[in-house]
Amino acid sequence: MQVAENVKKDLSLSPRIMELRKKINDENYINSAVDRIAVIMSRHIVDSQGVTGNGVDFLLRR
Repeated sequence: MQVAENVKKDLSLSPRIMELRKKINDENYINSAVDRIAVIMSRHIVDSQGVTGNGVDFLLRR
C-alpha cells in the first residue's frame, strides 16, 4: 500500500523538512527565490571589479 507507506515516512520527517517540501512545490516561492538570487548575483557583478575586471570573480573564489 504505497499511500500508507508515504504517510508513515512523512510522519517521521522533521517539521522543517515538511515545510521545505511545501516550499519547493510552490511556484511563487521558487520564482521569488530565483529573483533574490539574481539580484544578489547582479549586485556582485556590478559592484565587483576584481582581478579580471569583469565583475564575476566572486564566482571563481573558493
